[in-house]
Amino acid sequence: MAYGWGVRSRRLIAGRYRLEEQLGSGGMGVVWRATDEELGRVVAVKRALPVAGAQAKLLKREAKAAARVNHPNVVTLYDVVTSGDEVWLVMEYLPASTLAGQGVLPAGRVAQIGVQLADALTAIHAAGVLHRDVKPSNVLMTNDGRPKLTDFGVSRSVHNDITVSRTGGLDGTPGYLAPEVARGEDATSASDVFSLGATLFAAVEGVSPVGKADNPQVLVWRAARGDIAESHGPLRQVLSALLKPDPRKRPTAAQAKQMLEAVANGIRQRPPILARAAILLVLVATWGLLSYPSESASAASPTVGDPHTVDPCSLLDPGELKRFGNTDLDPDYGNFNRCDVLIRPEEGPGEVDVRLTFELVPKTGEVPPGQIERVGLVQVVRHPIYSDSSCMRSLVMPDKRYAIPITAKFNRTRFPVDLCAVAESAVSTALDRLKGTIPRRVLPPAPDSLINVDACAMPDADILALFPGVDANNPEPAFGDWECRWRSTTSNSTLMVIFDQRDPLNASDGKQTTFAGHPAAVEDNGYGDNTCVSYIQHREYTNDDARPAIEALMVVVFGQQTADGRLCKLVTDISEPLAAKLPG
Repeated sequence: MAYGWGVRSRRLIAGRYRLEEQLGSGGMGVVWRATDEELGRVVAVKRALPVAGAQAKLLKREAKAAARVNHPNVVTLYDVVTSGDEVWLVMEYLPASTLAGQGVLPAGRVAQIGVQLADALTAIHAAGVLHRDVKPSNVLMTNDGRPKLTDFGVSRSVHNDITVSRTGGLDGTPGYLAPEVARGEDATSASDVFSLGATLFAAVEGVSPVGKADNPQVLVWRAARGDIAESHGPLRQVLSALLKPDPRKRPTAAQAKQMLEAVANGIRQRPPILARAAILLVLVATWGLLSYPSESASAASPTVGDPHTVDPCSLLDPGELKRFGNTDLDPDYGNFNRCDVLIRPEEGPGEVDVRLTFELVPKTGEVPPGQIERVGLVQVVRHPIYSDSSCMRSLVMPDKRYAIPITAKFNRTRFPVDLCAVAESAVSTALDRLKGTIPRRVLPPAPDSLINVDACAMPDADILALFPGVDANNPEPAFGDWECRWRSTTSNSTLMVIFDQRDPLNASDGKQTTFAGHPAAVEDNGYGDNTCVSYIQHREYTNDDARPAIEALMVVVFGQQTADGRLCKLVTDISEPLAAKLPG
């Protein structure tokens, strides 16, 4: 016997379970293959190590926790029995290897495994249980390729006041610990999600996101500091979300499943190329002979793809901007074509907003003036600096339909930083990531989100008729159809309908009111001089920082201000019927 504490092969447990072969051991016990002589089936049985009474109590708690979960991707618990002073779990037997033994797997396969494990965690959390030790060696892989979570050895009820960890300190395994757990905080469902992300990271990269070290404590230190590596394949975005150092910013297990499904479906829907490989190679070779080498034949032409699903945040990297200060990615700032990274100094006040947006190139093909540099297939435009409070660059896509402006500007108080150096850093990251089709949004939008609405189609003929001299037949849509403008044929006035993501309305947004039952505010000169704007609340949600936020419909009129407040009366008249057309 490897452990020499009285367990032998062929021993009968509780008069029913015959031990056959030792399968392995974990932090909480030794696992055997056994025969259930009453039902004539093979089972796995697990006994607590004879260390102290607390271990046996924890094993019983594991049984109660596991018994509450019935899921195809969780190892089934059949029974819990006692034999003298011993406690045994009787579980589903799987002649399976673990995910740890699978080696490095393709991203598509890892995404499929992740969908099933995230669904399992969703069921576990719904039962009021934390797993607390998700890792590759605790994921059994069945012969038909299905993953099954096992080893609830450090699980506990989320409502239980008493926590017993197998180490007496940290709950989990170095390499897969969430940063907050590595710092000694209590495990939560968010820490399970982090461990899931770390497990999938190891499956696709071959190493945990905190790397390797001979001393396990080094891995704990790295996790505690938030030194988390980044994956660079198709799973990069979803793993980045699951592995966020701040647990408040991680998705739930259910949201993680949706994100992983989107990636898995995206990989599956890519057209097969192997069947056309020979033809493609011949065509490429022929083209190379017939044309001069103005561009690398191997460079994938960057494309935006469907504007409604492209992810602006995929082109920004807060980590690359950390040399300028503390960074925070904000995907809920402005319209859906936008993503921001906010930079703040290590000490003292100040904030720089690095804003990236997707825009339509005007039909004339003109972009704002500046020095133009061609980088691969993309034109980089460095615009003149008109103010020391901002610096702007634009990336013009090869199709000349879309441009990606990147602006670094001060918000509120300034601090010593070179804005153009910030903008150049963001441009460099975006250029590195402009390979082929830009990644899609990994989390599907809410069904009633304005991201699904065409701003140009919202006002009907009766609403547009409220705007004097409106050129109703020539609306001017913006990227994604999330903004639209109409010009007047009888004056210099312009009407705009814009979708916005923002903080909830407050007194600083102007005069509080309601339109068609929606909370709203109207602000004179709120969109610049000679404007009036209304903000109409559409939908409440919780943003990436776990704070309340809203989607809003903005109605803006540009024109000559008058003493009688004509612009705001016009905005009010248009806002009421337009708010009634909001979805939901």
